[in-house]
Amino acid sequence: MAEKLEEYSTDELISLVRALKSRKTYGLVWEDKDEDVAKLCRTKLPVLALDPDRSIHVDSDSPTHVIIEGDNYHALSALNFTHAGKIDLIYIDPPYNTGKEDFIYNDNYVDAEDTYKHSKWLSFMERRLRLAHTLLTDQGSLFASIDDNEYPRLVMLMELIFGEKNIITISVKMSEATGVKMSSVLASGRIPKLKEYIVIAKKDGIRNLHIDKLPKETWDDEYKTLITNATPDQVAEIKSIRDNEDRTGEDLERLDSIVQLWTTKTLSTYFREKPMSKKEQLEFKYQNAWRIVQIATLTGGARNLAINKKKTLSNNSGFFAITTPQKKCYLISGNFNEETSLSRCKVLIADDYLTIHPGDFWSDIKTTGLDNEGGVDFRNGKKPLKLLDRIIRTNSRKDIVVLDFFAGSGTTGEAVLRLNKADGGTRQVILATYNREPEGSQNIMDDACYPRISNHISGTNGRDKLGGNLVFFATDFVEHGKTDDQTRANMLNRCEELICLREGTYMRGYDSKSFKIFSNVGQRTAIIFEADHIQDCLQELLSMPTQTPVSFYIFSLSGDNYEFEFSDVQVPFELRAIPEAILAIYRRIFSPTITSLGN
Repeated sequence: MAEKLEEYSTDELISLVRALKSRKTYGLVWEDKDEDVAKLCRTKLPVLALDPDRSIHVDSDSPTHVIIEGDNYHALSALNFTHAGKIDLIYIDPPYNTGKEDFIYNDNYVDAEDTYKHSKWLSFMERRLRLAHTLLTDQGSLFASIDDNEYPRLVMLMELIFGEKNIITISVKMSEATGVKMSSVLASGRIPKLKEYIVIAKKDGIRNLHIDKLPKETWDDEYKTLITNATPDQVAEIKSIRDNEDRTGEDLERLDSIVQLWTTKTLSTYFREKPMSKKEQLEFKYQNAWRIVQIATLTGGARNLAINKKKTLSNNSGFFAITTPQKKCYLISGNFNEETSLSRCKVLIADDYLTIHPGDFWSDIKTTGLDNEGGVDFRNGKKPLKLLDRIIRTNSRKDIVVLDFFAGSGTTGEAVLRLNKADGGTRQVILATYNREPEGSQNIMDDACYPRISNHISGTNGRDKLGGNLVFFATDFVEHGKTDDQTRANMLNRCEELICLREGTYMRGYDSKSFKIFSNVGQRTAIIFEADHIQDCLQELLSMPTQTPVSFYIFSLSGDNYEFEFSDVQVPFELRAIPEAILAIYRRIFSPTITSLGN
């Protein structure tokens, strides 16, 4: 087939049109309106500019969080160089496009009467979601809040990008069906709006999402024994083996090796040693339901199995496991009376019975009445910390990278800070948002996002001190040169911040016109502007007190990384040619606008 339209014959064009007209399609079709922020990249390439006055360094051992001020299309483009395949979780609260000054397209609000309002929204979202998809790890997940207005289009768009089997929807309760506003809705005969949605997408399918169970209305006081030395990871492993009918003998040995070391204490004893109010005691029970147990009766053949195994154990008053011929696995407390037919020895873990999975309807989280959260005002409405806490903890790891590129008031950032403070995690958050809305509206970054995060990191202005560090960037641009080499030179002079963000190295260790060295705990980055000074850079690195892995970025018009110069380097290292490492990413994103930049 011909490669360009002009090369087709008339008959070929007619055949092509007929084929297109007869093709059956299902899905989204919209007019891809040009967006100013995308058109800008035809003549300018986005970079980042560090703002040291708004960056905060508190503790080298704490995670460094990132704020990027600017249009999120440009921020996501830059992040495609710095963080491709590195983001574990994305949460976004995009404009709902209600026609009530909540969606800005090409510096104008899109109103309810705009014929192309859905088309503009789809174009706007598709560009950003495709860039976001590239940022996620293979197990990464994306959560997007939305309401009825664009929900169906968002679902189909995310199915287009992630695949139909990789999407699920959660409904989130917004408010109670009461109040003056609700009375007005009911009087008019309309249906009251009580919920919003969270659309979840995962690259590897909807699985491995860890969602905390919710407490039932009342606590059963038969659950009164606390396992004092259990850990959440141990209990999770035990349940995994217990519930897997294909468990092996090695699995059962592993289970026994864990539970045989358990020690216990009654809750009444624990509360005498650590006095609490009744309310605090109930909160403690639900928070620790994973390690509070009831010792229930066991009868029949399973009881006989427990008696027989108990006789073989040296510590026959401790905990162990049995399996029945039907492949059921029970945890057993060995401290039971063998003479009675109703032996109390079966271990039931409270969170299996006194908590429930919230499923796909989160009725316990309200998205209204949040004026006091974060200590800042936000015209477009905040998302609740409780919601973001649950979303972030769907990933059980404590060292994940979280991104919110519709950061708004900064709720995602505060949620990450609070989780790290609570459980000692090292999660890192990246927030991106523009500052000013059209004239006369709120300055989102200056008035909400930045003060909320900076106050909580430092504990200023009456906010809780949550710790961490912060680097603040603003999006900026490099002009295309008259020649490809001029464009490369322009980019070279502005790529320092992109490289430091990619490597997570912000502390300047050496600075000259020929090369610069940056560092962080256990890592160094060297940017070499003149290849003739590679050996000088290596000598400077050798003279530094500690030798750690180094990432080298070397300017080269040809894309040569000068590998032959590094044959004697003893520490682990990586080599990249700049600006080619950056331009290769931008060719993919902005193609065909910069295809003239040589390959």
